[in-house]
Amino acid sequence: MAITKLALPVTGIRGTIAGVVFSANKSGTYAKGWSKGPNPGTIGQMAQRATVTETGPLWRTLSTAEQADWDTFAETPPEDDYNSLGELYLLSGFSWFSRILLRRRRVGLADDLLAPVSTPTTAPITFSFTLYPAAGGNDEALFDYTAGDFSDHYAILQLAIAPGLGTNVWTSRFLNCWEALGVGATETEFGANYFAAFGITQVPMRFFARLYRQADTGIRSTPKEAFVDVVAGP
Repeated sequence: MAITKLALPVTGIRGTIAGVVFSANKSGTYAKGWSKGPNPGTIGQMAQRATVTETGPLWRTLSTAEQADWDTFAETPPEDDYNSLGELYLLSGFSWFSRILLRRRRVGLADDLLAPVSTPTTAPITFSFTLYPAAGGNDEALFDYTAGDFSDHYAILQLAIAPGLGTNVWTSRFLNCWEALGVGATETEFGANYFAAFGITQVPMRFFARLYRQADTGIRSTPKEAFVDVVAGP
């Protein structure tokens, strides 16, 4: 279903109509034919699908009062969500329940089906990252941060690849490349995950990144963002 924003003339359209996908970038609105994406069935994707399948039955195990607690949580959420037109909107209590359940599982935490306290998580203080041509070595990608930022919060690092050399916008989706506590005091290597997500890379491909801090409640901060070009290895 397409999301449209109408005026005189139409000022925004996103989604699919009659097999045509509408979207936009900094150059303006564009349209392209719809095509079915690949379904590689990675371990991460299969785990996520399993969680989504379980979400409904788990929700129904909650009492009416416990479900109402999630609805209350959703009325004043600790994170802002925006639709594809950039407009703020609120998720339902069930949607927040599903989101928190998935996030906690992805970092290896046990299920906690009760609504947490709606306390925002502060963003990373600093963030930078370095990428070398990927061939599978863990030292081919690393991200740096302020000491203490990820000693007791999970680092959620997402990368997207630029569509062309020197491009300052991205059109591909962001892929999770790290979902764990920081390994080092101020730096963590993630080359194996980088290679698994994007395969072989080369100089000077450009990548965009978002780094979130996530509490054990599953609540995330706003992201710290950066972009770099792949550089020759040291």
